[in-house]
Amino acid sequence: MTKSAVQEAVSDVPSLRGVFITAMPDCLLFDSWTHPEETWSAEDAASYFGDVVRANREGLKSLRSWSAEMQVTIESATVLLVLMELRDFVVTLAFERDLPLGMVRLHTKRVLERLNTILPKLEATERPRGVRVIEFLERYAPDAHAVLQRVSLRTGVP
Repeated sequence: MTKSAVQEAVSDVPSLRGVFITAMPDCLLFDSWTHPEETWSAEDAASYFGDVVRANREGLKSLRSWSAEMQVTIESATVLLVLMELRDFVVTLAFERDLPLGMVRLHTKRVLERLNTILPKLEATERPRGVRVIEFLERYAPDAHAVLQRVSLRTGVP
């Protein structure tokens, strides 16, 4: 998918500030578009958006109220974020904060319909357990270097 495909999908939404498409389950940036005036780093934000949706999904499952059509809305002082799962992706739409919520929902529905037609079907491959453990530690451990050294000492794997 090219950048122009995402730009085309959002070209008629004037209050949209950015789109971040995160590939799941690894929470890696797949594609993005940001308004030219924005200075956001898509790579920095994408993995967090995937983690937010994953944590929300697991929390709702524990309450037995999870739905496949779940949406996370985050309102800050400057931006309104909408995060939704779309097949193997998490799509995050960043809108201007003063846009009414009804318009946000309308624009979100339209953009997701367009993105659904252009996003490819991803097939997850099973990675070795050790690789997954190391990636988890690098992402979440407070001192990843020390934790990896400790794991190396305990397992005997250099």
